[in-house]
Formats: sequence, structure tokens, C-alpha cells
Amino acid sequence: MKKRIHALLSALLVMSLLLSGCGQKTDNPGSATSGASSSTQTSGPKDEVVTMAIISTWNTLNIYNTSGNYGHCVADQMFERMVSCTHDGEYLPRLAEKWEMSEDNTSMTFYLNPNAKWQDGQPLTADDVVFTLKAVTNEKMDNYYRSKFVDVAGTDDNGMSVNADDVQVEALDEHTVKIGFKTPKDEGTILSQLCSFLYILPKHLLDTGDYADINTSDFWSAPVGAGPFKYVRDTAGEELELTANEDYYLGCPDFKTFVIKVVPAASLTAGLLNGDIDVVGAGSIPLADWETVKSSDSLNAQSVESYSYQYMEFNLSEGNAAFQDRNVRIAFDKAINKQLMVDQLMAGEGQVAVGPMPKYHPYYNSALVGNTYDPDAAKQMLETAGFDFSRTYRLIVPQGNQVREQSALIIQQNLKDIGIDVKIETYDFATLLEMMRNGDFDLGLLGGGSNIDPSESAVIVKPGSAQNYSLLTDSKWYDLVSKGNSLADYAGRKEAFDAYQQALVDDQPYIWLYHQNDLRAYSKRITQIPLEDFIWYNYEVWTWKLA
Repeated sequence: MKKRIHALLSALLVMSLLLSGCGQKTDNPGSATSGASSSTQTSGPKDEVVTMAIISTWNTLNIYNTSGNYGHCVADQMFERMVSCTHDGEYLPRLAEKWEMSEDNTSMTFYLNPNAKWQDGQPLTADDVVFTLKAVTNEKMDNYYRSKFVDVAGTDDNGMSVNADDVQVEALDEHTVKIGFKTPKDEGTILSQLCSFLYILPKHLLDTGDYADINTSDFWSAPVGAGPFKYVRDTAGEELELTANEDYYLGCPDFKTFVIKVVPAASLTAGLLNGDIDVVGAGSIPLADWETVKSSDSLNAQSVESYSYQYMEFNLSEGNAAFQDRNVRIAFDKAINKQLMVDQLMAGEGQVAVGPMPKYHPYYNSALVGNTYDPDAAKQMLETAGFDFSRTYRLIVPQGNQVREQSALIIQQNLKDIGIDVKIETYDFATLLEMMRNGDFDLGLLGGGSNIDPSESAVIVKPGSAQNYSLLTDSKWYDLVSKGNSLADYAGRKEAFDAYQQALVDDQPYIWLYHQNDLRAYSKRITQIPLEDFIWYNYEVWTWKLA
């Protein structure tokens, strides 16, 4: 079906929220809810504090300049995205009430909620969306997520534009935006890549005429967004305090103060049990504590199947010859006991990874056959390949994820069993990423998976990408992703992404380790939390209710 307009769902959603919101609302003739009764409830949020824990910090409040997914936990509260995504990959209205794909799949038109406004009271309009898309694709603005915008017409192969006027985004009227694409695109690709990562910025506060000013602006010390919560204060790397946006267009939050706190995974359970933490927003409760959390009368606990993946990268830069032979990489894959990681470190709360997509992913290639754990065969392959067993190899690991840290110990022992000496080094996340980009490592551990589109992992196989942590120079894997992205029909895309997954198994540019379930919990003092959707950094905190 070429056109899909989510009008009925949007109208019902907005009407419901207008009737239940805590701020005074009035009818808007341009709204899908025109004619609905306005709310008279003005009591405001409850004077309560809710604390959400994440296991690692954001490194900046500028979502476009952050270097990890934890920044989304913060950005989702203060800023607006066009759509939100459920655990199963269904896209729901957020800033965009509805949308439609053109008949030829080369553009999409988005109809914005007319009640949306910035936290300083200014209306949020189509001009803000146009400004944001032109800014984040411009070469003068730093943007860690630039690759998410590569399909927008007027950008190059890296999602970058030299001339903002070339970017095909147009305000058709105050609340309607049209975005053009380079080639026909699948609707799901656009919603998952572009619209899920397009955090709208206020033109009236950031437009100086020079996009280079955005990253260095004082704006980021106390951002003004259009989301459900407003900035109050933050302690860098530790805690962020927010207050309810009582005029939030989708409904006033039920509580006044929202605190996002960085809590080591080992301390999550104690925090939940003693009431210091109300909900685990990003990160997984340690397996050793899981039974305790599940049996608590004060907590709701849930094991959520995740689309994320953990992987080990090789230093494949041109100056490092150790891992250039694919047989060496395949041998490493055979040497690592991934099932032991799932069974011992996760008690079965996960599955062995064959590639970046888990078996429940709609684009998973069911014909994939991964390498089995076979240390004897691995050692023989390495000897045949002339691998250098005489040196020590550095495995760098980011701090904060206990299962990942423990998996490094299993990898170290597995490789020792076949005669490879590995030294584990741990670093904070930002330092580790910088080391990887500089090629200052042999092996490393990271995770990925931030949306349901099958091309999500393209950024780590794209030569030149800031997230290409194996420093690949061969484009053959990225070329297969590009082929899939050039197609608009599911059958054609499925065939292309099946080939991509098979190529990753055949060559092992990365070692895919496991897909770990997220072990989450929250206090029973709160209800209506969409816990499963947290995997897409979709929190919908304005829907949470205090019991």
C-alpha cells in the first residue's frame, strides 16, 4: 500500500490527551481535534520526584554531539522526535500526527501536531523542522548521527551537505513538512533512521546564520526543548534534574520532578529496593540480583527481548596486518564459547548472535549457519594462516556493563586455551571510542542496535564512518546494505539483507557475540510504563502515572 496515513489513530490520541491533560487547552481550527471540548483541569503535576537510573553517562546535553546511546535517555525527555517506536517496530505519532509516502516513494509529507510549542512558549512549526534537518546535515555542524540522514536528497554518501539550500526539506505550511529522498525508499527505513533520530531544535534560539555556532552555543548548558520535561540543573556525568512541562502538547506529566541518575549496574538492585531508584531506564539488572528483584513485593520486573547486539571488533586498519586474513577472524569466532556467555553470564536470558539481527528480527536470515565453538579447529586454522602467537594482544573494554566485562574474561581464557595471550584493558566509554578511532587497540568490545531497521549496523561497516570501529577499508559489506536500502519493497529488501548477513558470516569483519535480554524493573508506585519500548529509547514519561 503506497500511502499510509495514520489520521484516525492520531486524532484519537490527541483528543484523549487534550481531555486528560493538566494544562488549559483550547481548540485549534487546524488540528485533527477541531471541535473537541477543551480541558478545564489546571491542577498541575503532583509534587513528587521520580528517579530513573542509567548505567553510563551522557557526555553532553547536545544529542547530536554525543558519542553513545545514553544521550537518548536524556534527549527523549527534553526534545521532540517526529515518531516513536514500540518494541515490535510499530511507529506511532509523536510530533508528527500523521504522515504519507508519495506514490513513487521519493518523498514523505509529515503533518505536525498544531498544539506543539517550545518550553519558552513559542510555537513549534514546520520551520523548526526545516531548520533542524538543514543544520544536522550541514558540514559546519558536528553530528555523530549524520549517517541517519544519508537518504535525504541534497546530502552526500555520508549524510552531509555543503549547501543547505540543496537539502530537500520544505515547509508546505505552518504545520506540514515535506522531505525528499535520493531514491525510492521504504517507509520503515525513513521512520526508523531519519525520523527516530531527528530531534527538533528551536530555530528562534539557535539560528545565527552560521550552523557552526550550534555546537558551541551556550544553549546546551541549559537547553530549551519541546518535550515533556524542562531542564533544571545537571551534575556532569552524574545526575540531571528536570521539571514537568505543564504545557506539553501530548499531556502534562503526572509528577513534577524527574531525575536521571547514573548508577553502576552493581548498585541498581540496592537502589530499587531502598527507593532511591524508581525505574531502570538504560542498562540491565545484574543477573545475580534478578531473582531478588523478581521476588520483591515493591517492584515490577520484566525480561525484555532486545534487538541490541554485543560484538568484538578487530583493528583492521591498513597498518595492522594481524587480522587482515578472514580465516584468522573466522578462527577467532570458532575459538570463542558464546553459548557459555549466554548460559553462565545471562542464565539463558539472551541468545547467541550469528550477526547483528536476532532471530526474532523481521529481516533475520533464517538460513544462516554460524561457526560452532571448536577450539581445536580454530588453532589449526590460525597455524595454517601463519598467525603470530608470540605477541600479546590488547583487548579494550568499556566500563559499566557487567556482562560485557565478564565476557571479556571468557574471551581471554578461550584465546589462551589455543595459545593466544590477551591483555584486558578497561576505559571509560568516551576514552575507549577515541582509542578505537585512532587504532590504539588490537581487539575491542562494544554493543549496538538502536532501531529496528535492517541497515542499523551499516555505520559500523561503512569505510570512513565514525562508528566503523574495526576501521574497515573494504566497502563490500556496506555495498550490500546500500543495495537493500535502494529498494522499496519488502521482498527485494529481504533478499538483499539476507545476502548482507551471509557475507558477515563468511568474512567475520566483527565477531558477533550475543543478544542479551534487558532485565528491567520499576517501582510499583508507578504504573503505565512502556518498559518494552525502552529498548528504542522511547520512554513516553508523560503517560506514567503515580499509583
